[in-house]
Amino acid sequence: MPQFSYVAVNKIGERVKGVIDAPNEAEVRLMLRAQAMRPVRIFKAGALNFDLGAIGGGSVSDQDVLLFTRQLSILISSGIPLVQGLDIISGQITSGGMRRIILSIKEKISGGAFLWESMKPYNEAFPDIYISMVRAGEASGALDLILKRLIKYMDDAYKLKKMVQGALIYPIAITVVGVAVLIIMMVFVIPKFEDLLKGAGQELPLPTQMVIEASHFFQRNILYIIFSLAFAVWSMRAYYKSEEGRSFCDYYSLKVPMFGPMLLKVAVARFSRTMQTLLSSGINLLDALDICKDAIGNKTLAETLTKMRSEVETGKTMAAIMAKLPIFPSMVVQMVTVGENTGNLDKMLDRIAEFYEEEVQALIGNLTKLIEPFVLVFLGGMVGGLMIAMYLPIFKMAGGAG
Repeated sequence: MPQFSYVAVNKIGERVKGVIDAPNEAEVRLMLRAQAMRPVRIFKAGALNFDLGAIGGGSVSDQDVLLFTRQLSILISSGIPLVQGLDIISGQITSGGMRRIILSIKEKISGGAFLWESMKPYNEAFPDIYISMVRAGEASGALDLILKRLIKYMDDAYKLKKMVQGALIYPIAITVVGVAVLIIMMVFVIPKFEDLLKGAGQELPLPTQMVIEASHFFQRNILYIIFSLAFAVWSMRAYYKSEEGRSFCDYYSLKVPMFGPMLLKVAVARFSRTMQTLLSSGINLLDALDICKDAIGNKTLAETLTKMRSEVETGKTMAAIMAKLPIFPSMVVQMVTVGENTGNLDKMLDRIAEFYEEEVQALIGNLTKLIEPFVLVFLGGMVGGLMIAMYLPIFKMAGGAG
């Protein structure tokens, strides 16, 4: 009889490792559950344990996960068994990374694992909110309903994310274009003017001399400038990925004029949408607050939610705690108060999320209109200033000839 190594969690939450004799993996799961242990990982002893989801790489996008969830919801609502449904989806999905994850999930479920247990190792595709909701759906027998709620949540979250990215990418893209235009002019355009002006044999005005000197500097050090810019971008990305850098950037991003208020509204919308989805799916309030910390997308606000959770544990109402926190507007506090008093907190959070998502959409539209004049002034002023400086000697020569 083959031997299987396992990792399981016992009744008091401790991880337990061991080896057990059994005819197959499904039997191992049954034996462990009979001992009140929840299996986490099972593989044949002495064999290399490859994870199908990890072989071959392949990134998984939010759209891949959303498409998978839509397909799974339709198949389960139609009464198709879970393993058969996953088999059908794996044959239709175009993403290689997603297909490998689905096949791995199907293999684990065939061995007796729950769907949420099979998804848990793949955090890059299925975040905590996804796993928690699927677990609640399997426990309550309403997985099809939970998947529909997940689809709505993911759809709304994706639209909000795209709106925010559009608002933030626009000024960044303009800055990059401006720097590229400046480098091209300094390295390729200004030297042509310089040859023309030197041939005239006139003394050059100060602005023209300064532009020509700057052009010489760019020509001599172009590789160093490009390397320095690339290194600066890499350093900022690396710093942001660190714990200290993320906290610093997330804190001060809320202080930036125009963008700070928008990011705060985005955070309130994400918090409300996530809480509403979790509470309506049967997740308890404390677990919902824990999951919201990762979904809110800002480390400073996540720390605020950690303090909020600790006060909820003492028996205080959400509204009473939110009233003391500056990130939540008075309207949100009032609506949460009504929701808690009437027992319709999830519905109130849904209305709050819809309101702030519309607010963010309107704010992004206004920001785009405000940024456009600055963009025109920035690019036009930079290019126009350089060209005027180079044309000054030509104007001077024309005046002298007149």
